[in-house]
Amino acid sequence: MGNKIAIMGVGAVGGYAGAHMAQAGEDVTFIDPWPAHVEKMQRDGLKISHIRDVPEFTVKVRAMHLTDAQQLAKEKPIDVAFVCMKSYDTEWAATLISQYLAPGGFIVSLQNCMN
Repeated sequence: MGNKIAIMGVGAVGGYAGAHMAQAGEDVTFIDPWPAHVEKMQRDGLKISHIRDVPEFTVKVRAMHLTDAQQLAKEKPIDVAFVCMKSYDTEWAATLISQYLAPGGFIVSLQNCMN
C-alpha cells in the first residue's frame, strides 16, 4: 500500500478492480467521462455485485469527471494509472493521465480483449 492510483474509466473492469483496491485501503481516484456516473459515485459510492454467492459491497470513492482531472496537478503525483477504457479511447486516456504521473510512475492497460 501507499501508492497513489488512478482508474481511467469506471465501467465494469475499472469499477470492479478499483473498488476492490479502495476497499483494501488503497488511495484510488476514479476518473470517468460520464457526468451522471461520476455524480452517482460521489453521492452513493461504488456498488459492486457478483454473479455468484459473493456478498455485494459499496465503497466510498473519490470520483471525478475527466474534465476535472487537472486538479491532479496540485496533488501528489500518481504512481500507477490503470486505463480501463474502450480500445478506441486508449490513446487519449493514456495521454491525459500521463501528465500526472510520478517519475517512475506507469500506466497499466486493464481492458477487455487485446490492446
